[in-house]
Amino acid sequence: MKFPGKRLFLENSSPLPLIESCKSIKQALQVHSQIIVNGLHRHIFSMSRLISFFALSGSKDGLNHSRLLFSQIDFPNLFIWNTMIRGYSRSDSPQEALVLYMSMIAEGVESPNNFTFPFLLNSCARLSSLEPGHEIHCHIIKNGYQSDLFIRNSLIHLYSVFGDLSHARVVFAGSFVRDLVSYNTMISGYAQDLPRAALCLFREMLDMDIQPDEFTFVALFSACSVLTDPKIGKQIHNLLYKNLSSIDSNILLKSAIIDMYAKCGLMKMAEQVFSAIRNSKSTAAWSSMVLGYARCGEIEIARHLFNKMAERDVVSWTAMISGYSQTGQYSEALELFVEMEDQGIKPDEVTMVAVLSACARLGALEFGKRLHHQYIENGSFDQNIILTTAIINMYAKCGSIDAALKIFHGIQENRKTSFLFNSIISGLAQHGLGETAIRFFREMVSAGVKLDEGSFVAVLCACSHSGLVEEGKKLFESMFDIYGIRPQMEHYGCMVDLLGRDGRLEDAYDLIQKMPFEANSVIWRALLGACRIHGNVKMGEIASQKLLEVEPDHGAHYVLLSNMLANSDQWDEARRVRKLMEDRHIQKPPGWSYIELNGTIHQFLASNKSHPQAKEIELMHKEMAARLKSAGYVPNTAQVVFDIDEEEKGTVVSYHSERLALAFGLVNCSPKDVIRIVKNLRICGDCHSAFKLLSEIYEREIVVRDTIRFHHFKTGSCSCMDFW
Repeated sequence: MKFPGKRLFLENSSPLPLIESCKSIKQALQVHSQIIVNGLHRHIFSMSRLISFFALSGSKDGLNHSRLLFSQIDFPNLFIWNTMIRGYSRSDSPQEALVLYMSMIAEGVESPNNFTFPFLLNSCARLSSLEPGHEIHCHIIKNGYQSDLFIRNSLIHLYSVFGDLSHARVVFAGSFVRDLVSYNTMISGYAQDLPRAALCLFREMLDMDIQPDEFTFVALFSACSVLTDPKIGKQIHNLLYKNLSSIDSNILLKSAIIDMYAKCGLMKMAEQVFSAIRNSKSTAAWSSMVLGYARCGEIEIARHLFNKMAERDVVSWTAMISGYSQTGQYSEALELFVEMEDQGIKPDEVTMVAVLSACARLGALEFGKRLHHQYIENGSFDQNIILTTAIINMYAKCGSIDAALKIFHGIQENRKTSFLFNSIISGLAQHGLGETAIRFFREMVSAGVKLDEGSFVAVLCACSHSGLVEEGKKLFESMFDIYGIRPQMEHYGCMVDLLGRDGRLEDAYDLIQKMPFEANSVIWRALLGACRIHGNVKMGEIASQKLLEVEPDHGAHYVLLSNMLANSDQWDEARRVRKLMEDRHIQKPPGWSYIELNGTIHQFLASNKSHPQAKEIELMHKEMAARLKSAGYVPNTAQVVFDIDEEEKGTVVSYHSERLALAFGLVNCSPKDVIRIVKNLRICGDCHSAFKLLSEIYEREIVVRDTIRFHHFKTGSCSCMDFW
């Protein structure tokens, strides 16, 4: 594009036509140079249009140039101020919009108008804190714009973004006039947290004779996804066809419908909608299908669809990673994340939460540390509470409770939510730090943080793992009496476990009998486990009978009963239980252990020798056995029910998966490193005794996470104090 020279400017006395014809930053810069050459840079109207072009170009360079031009104007008018505020509200630096606004107020030359505040509120909605939004709300009232419909809609959006639905509703209810945007914004705000309220508001909207649009239905399908109610979802789908035309070409709507059916588990319906999309399918639609099949346990179909995608964005990768995590394939989730990094795809907060969750389940501390340092500590993300909670949970479940506590203490007091407190209390519980967990619970109460069911599950578990019976009983009684929270199955399970571990088996059984609902397998398993510990075969048989009625095909229940009978020297009965397992073709869950080395997860199965370092592991295993024997260790073979001699029984227990993982750790880890092992079953009594001795023999700290808790072995003792 060629621009005419000085003559045109003189004839028309305005460069406005050229500014309006600009298609790029480069062309606008050429116009700017012509303005300067012709001495028209004092022409405020033309400069305002040039600033507007640069500020709203969507380019960082353009916005920077508009700021430069803005700084050269002695007395900017309100249009220019609003333009600059609007530009920054859409940029990567929304806080600059507020800085400009405060400068405008401080100079006192211009007062804000009804265009200023929506731009400011949009900026506030993109910040990490709601506090600036509250301040702008006060300025709106002070300047008398609280009745402006556009501003009220922006306020509803702001409060909804931060999950402050009570304030959003107050603004909505106080509006004398409500339009489609008002209802859409409020329905979208309700969709995730109060989906039924979203549906009720939709009915109200129809009663007010306001016709829905595509954004209304997208929000409604989102609400149905949260409810996982396919009946309501189908009704909304039918309403869609009655109210809107040209649906077939609307990719946004189609993707929302697919997502709704997928989250409701109706993959055939989702597949029908997905297949009916004639044009190119959106990545959102593909991602919903991938995640839907993964949630239904069809992980192979999910991966097949993922592999077929022509283009993959961060949502697609996150869907597949989440799918692996949700089906317990945590190693595959981490492997796919590394592949995503290799493809140059930058993760978002949702990806990070999914991957940190996989690290937590695997005990992959080094991998989790890398994520924390590489993506979070360097400022790649605004550290919201959900992400912070995921980090704390990762450190706690990977055995590094001190790191979890350090992060927790570094958070401002007013940002600590119930999710955050519940996470740290749960972590302390798993590590057997019951008294510390109770202290944090009391701190939570003192800070005025709202308690929920999860808060009591966490603190009651802490009492159970630390033998704090009286404290646990008081907390359980306070749930409804003081806090108005009715105990659920999980809370009763904690109490049965707490009383049972302490030997109060009759009290535990009485509590089960008084429960307002039928006990599930968790309750009876807790009682059976306590009966095994304390040798109460009679009550154990009652618990096992109930357990087998509830879950007759779960191999772990038979093993637990068999071990209890073996501990009581009732070998014939123990063999009968094992025989019953065989007759019913019920398999015992295989025991495996994980250990991480240099960011790679190594898995070991009992007696398996397929690892690439099998020879070195076997040599170390023999050395461990020899040194244990020299220290006076005698294998505890009470739970080995096979008809073999004692020496062979000793060999069986010595090849449990956690022993092989430990041998691998002793071969490969530095002498100063803590050896961390994750086991999918409870650590057996023999391995527990052996690990205490081995920690002293090798002068190593060994941390084992089993299905119940953490065991920190050091200098010949365990953190559980043998209360497990």
